[in-house]
Amino acid sequence: MNAVFGHSATWHPGEENIQRLLHVPYQENPTIYYLPPGVARFLSICPLIAVGTTSPSGQPWASLLTGVPGFARNFGPGIVGMQTAVAAGDPIYENLSEEAWGESINGEEGTGEGMIAGLAVNLERRQRVKFYGKSKRGMRKMEQAKGLATIMMEIEQTLGNCPKYMNARHLDLVHMDPPTNVTQNYEVSTSLPQEALDLISRSDMFFVASRNGHTDMDVNHRGGPTGFVRVLPQTSGGSNTQGPTTLVWPEYSGNRLYQTLGNLQVTPLAGLTFADFHTGDMLYLTGTTEILIGDDAERVMHKSKLAVKFTVTGARYARDSLGLRVADPNAVRWSPYNPAVRYLAAEMQGQKALVGLNSQPGLMARLVKKEKLADTIARFTFQLDGRRDKKELWRAGQYVMLGFEEELSAGYRHMDDSDPQGLNDDYIRSFTVSSYPGQFTGRDENKFEVTIRRVGPVTRYLFQQNPGAALEVPVQGFGGEFYVEKCEGGKVGIVAAGVGITPFIAQWKGIAESGVDVKLFWTVKQEDLGFVKDLLGRNGMEGMKEALRLFVTGKREGVENTEVGAKETIERRIRKEDLVEEGNEARKWYVCTGDAMRKQLVEWLHGREVSWEEFTY
Repeated sequence: MNAVFGHSATWHPGEENIQRLLHVPYQENPTIYYLPPGVARFLSICPLIAVGTTSPSGQPWASLLTGVPGFARNFGPGIVGMQTAVAAGDPIYENLSEEAWGESINGEEGTGEGMIAGLAVNLERRQRVKFYGKSKRGMRKMEQAKGLATIMMEIEQTLGNCPKYMNARHLDLVHMDPPTNVTQNYEVSTSLPQEALDLISRSDMFFVASRNGHTDMDVNHRGGPTGFVRVLPQTSGGSNTQGPTTLVWPEYSGNRLYQTLGNLQVTPLAGLTFADFHTGDMLYLTGTTEILIGDDAERVMHKSKLAVKFTVTGARYARDSLGLRVADPNAVRWSPYNPAVRYLAAEMQGQKALVGLNSQPGLMARLVKKEKLADTIARFTFQLDGRRDKKELWRAGQYVMLGFEEELSAGYRHMDDSDPQGLNDDYIRSFTVSSYPGQFTGRDENKFEVTIRRVGPVTRYLFQQNPGAALEVPVQGFGGEFYVEKCEGGKVGIVAAGVGITPFIAQWKGIAESGVDVKLFWTVKQEDLGFVKDLLGRNGMEGMKEALRLFVTGKREGVENTEVGAKETIERRIRKEDLVEEGNEARKWYVCTGDAMRKQLVEWLHGREVSWEEFTY
């Protein structure tokens, strides 16, 4: 975790470098270089302790030790002992056995032998404490045949951690029999099978072990929404074989100590463990890492400024091996700090990708016009200032990324339960450009429009602005790959919800001129009909009325529908039979809706070609 000099812990070079790269103001290292009574007591009441160890070859692995509270306890000044059942597939047996290290290695300085990092966890109360120490020769007994591990260790460092992204759940202990059927546990290749990938996809937390050379270790947890760890598409390794699996996860804003990342700066190796708390299945991984910062992170993972790429070099899967279980896998109390899942730029067709983001340094967008279209929808016109050349900055259907940090940021705060989602926002937002290139000419040629709903702090701020207030924000760039293309057979289906129509507004002129057979299914709330009427009456929207089936929901008593001029208006939600009716089989579908509706639509359109746009703010 840290180096200790005199009576204070210092930052090691890897931690210092990461903090410098991320512009973190100097702070004292809060690591304690002894075992306080409070930490010793916490260890004794925890049913779950994550443990990081190192193999003789130097690979970190993470294990999960479980047992009746008290299986880990204080045996004297700075001494902690742990004795508990351990599953047969756990790498801790090899990493801490005397035989694995051998007489020639034992006792040598700098080998990493006996290094142990721990993380005592109480998931139900969302509490955790880190510790690190050494287990010297004769202080441990690994009895794999009995499924039992006994470990005594000298504690050198401890540190209390915040529970910011820890999802709470109640776990019950289950009886662990000696490992009579080792075939239930198996090693897997570096190209993970579907069973392992499925476990990762349904996980909302994992444990990560890392080391600072052979000096010390760290083990910690990473948490977030289900699926926050993404799997990069695998590429062929030749001879019809797949290459090793690579995972990517975002590093959310935390306490800014960066102890794990600091270790990865020095030693780019890590061990990960994923657990299914319902089935008891465990996935142990070890591999190489790459820290992605700034643009490097954005090119790989959408909306991320800091991420880690992990490539598997060793893996094993142990079924039914965790000593703690949850009766109901859905009984999770989610951390209020969890952001939305951040997808990979190359993950799925139709998602907003930052790859190829087109930008010009110093480009600014100045608000020059605001038009209210409905209670919560408005169209904003911006003037581009600082444009250096006349090259096309965006295509119809793309989005613009605008930075509002200078206008809205209140500075860094670690935790605030009164506003968990508002913490440490970078205030960079992407909005689909709803004007098409060439719509503005002459002196107005550097203008563009965005049509948005008031849903969060940035859009609320925009709705409060007047064009005369001289609001000017930096343009991060234009990007996106969501285009309606003329397909074989020339038939296209479009489904949009609310302002999800915006990617198609800018493209409609080109769609109409291409001669494709297009059907547009648009669902709106009754309160948004003013937006519909305005859009259908605009220049460049010729043919939209005839192609549109408008679905209106949220009807309120005593409020009459506004006549908008659509060919067909239906007062209900979209149904499956609306889309899969006869004649729609050969259509290529484009979808821009909320996440839940999109998943339903993709299910309805199973077997058809569907491209979708991420629809979040």
